[in-house]
Amino acid sequence: MHTVDEVQGLIDGIVAYKLQTAGAGSVQDWINGPLTGGAGTTAEWYIISITQSRGEDVSAYRNALERYLEENAVSSATSREKYALALIAAGDGSPYITETLDNSIGQQGIMSWIYGLHILNNGYTCGSYTADQVADMLLTLQYPDGGWALFGDYGDIDVTAMTLQALAPFVPYRGDVQAAADRGIAFLAERQQEDGGYKSFGTANAESTAQVLCALSALGIDCNTDPRFIKEDHTILDGLLQYRLEDGSFSHLAGDGFNETATVQAYYSLIAYQRMCSGRSPLLVLDRRQPIAQPVTDPPQTEAIATEQQQNAVTEAPLPGTSVSGAGSAASAAVSGTTAATMATTAVSSGSVTESGRSTVQSSATSSDTGTVQPETVISSPESTTSGTVTSVMQPPPQDSKGVGYKPIAILAIIAAGAVVSIVLVILKKRHVKNFLFVVIVCIAGSAVVLLTDIRSAQDYYQNAPVHKEHAIGTVTLEIRCDTVVGKSDAEYIPEDGVILPVTTFEIAEGDSVFTILTEAAQQYGIHVENTGSSANAHGMVYIAGINYLYEYEFGDLSGWVYHVNGISPSRGCGDYLLSDGDVIEWLYTCDLGRDLNEVYEQ
Repeated sequence: MHTVDEVQGLIDGIVAYKLQTAGAGSVQDWINGPLTGGAGTTAEWYIISITQSRGEDVSAYRNALERYLEENAVSSATSREKYALALIAAGDGSPYITETLDNSIGQQGIMSWIYGLHILNNGYTCGSYTADQVADMLLTLQYPDGGWALFGDYGDIDVTAMTLQALAPFVPYRGDVQAAADRGIAFLAERQQEDGGYKSFGTANAESTAQVLCALSALGIDCNTDPRFIKEDHTILDGLLQYRLEDGSFSHLAGDGFNETATVQAYYSLIAYQRMCSGRSPLLVLDRRQPIAQPVTDPPQTEAIATEQQQNAVTEAPLPGTSVSGAGSAASAAVSGTTAATMATTAVSSGSVTESGRSTVQSSATSSDTGTVQPETVISSPESTTSGTVTSVMQPPPQDSKGVGYKPIAILAIIAAGAVVSIVLVILKKRHVKNFLFVVIVCIAGSAVVLLTDIRSAQDYYQNAPVHKEHAIGTVTLEIRCDTVVGKSDAEYIPEDGVILPVTTFEIAEGDSVFTILTEAAQQYGIHVENTGSSANAHGMVYIAGINYLYEYEFGDLSGWVYHVNGISPSRGCGDYLLSDGDVIEWLYTCDLGRDLNEVYEQ
């Protein structure tokens, strides 16, 4: 059994790891630096965790998130709800919170009901639903096996745990919620593995285990002592610790390296357990919440909610751009808030920043007969194929000779400019050594920028020939389709048959991910792809926002891109899913959270 002091040590280990990797001397430095810089993209769940466990000042983050929300239109209902929770945790009384309740609850399936209820549990109200009505809605979505899920016929570990967290405040005074919670608890107890952990969609992972730890803690159940959650002498904490690395961080799968989503979910689940042990509120009943009136012991019956959307909500499917469970699931994406892991570091005069911190590069272009856009220039970081927020890949023009690279010429131009400035300083008799030293520093800085920035013409960057891998371990196939929107728009970028890329074979090397192959296909066949997050620098947390100029939310709040491997939505993000010989990859556009895919692709 694990003591409270041991749990505190695990929490401290995660904090120490984050401080070390962030180059921060204290938690306050971490907040004021990387977390404030990641407001709206990567910081929300760390900030919520910190405010529920520590006393640092988070005003710099709060101000940064306010600016982010002022400058970005957030299309996703669950993202809006996540930001509202972060604002509450940071002590902000922004109108954004109540506005979110009015425009988000129930707008994106079960997760938007869950997170809407979390906001209501913190003392906020809206004109559309009461907290009891939202709780009623969640009760109607419970499956016969006692669980809840995004879609399908059976409960899912992650979504069940998340639903129980939202319903937990109602358990003491609503018998129907207590009964539903008991069935959900039994569902979770039955599916616990012998090592104490959990699987989701057949894959044992840290995030599912962390979500169950959060749920039980919210319900006041000590997983360290409750016999229902001890299997072969292993507790849920034992199950979670098998993913802990020596540096204090956590991996998504046992034996893998650091994973950001697993680490932040382990962090806040341990805090949730710690709060339960000390008699404090559940993790998402926030300390800085508005005062909440005590509920009556026998609440009035609420009116039945019977909209078409709610009737269909029983068969939810993955959120666009994500996979289905664990770190890469739609549910976990909503919880972790890390689908957009990093913002673009490349600056161009014609670029713009859009929702989710996504950057788009607008370049001089002409349209061809097929509607494909041909760019004049591509600007990328040295690791643009895996690490940038921008992957705008378009049809390349015909190949021609490359000529001399631009970098030597650019550096010579910088040196020449420095020499000219030096001559001018001499003529003007401003010969102080500091002036010349400043010129030298500017020249060195300019040369460094040239060396670290990769500016290439499209024909230099994109290739028409397949990528040959010297140490290939096999092949996979990739297909990209958007059949669900054929006939719904006259946009030239939507093929008449819905096929953006037919089944195509690619070689894979050790460590290649789904995102790796998508990027190679984009380069080889001139297919536009736009993503947020980073495969190389954000440990697999990549979110595909658009393919072939077809974007998420373009056909409604429930539309976007999902991927399948061998016919199944994997339990991790596309940058984190490592491929094996013979895998079959499909990128599919959905208009209804995946419910429409079977109808279209099985015809």
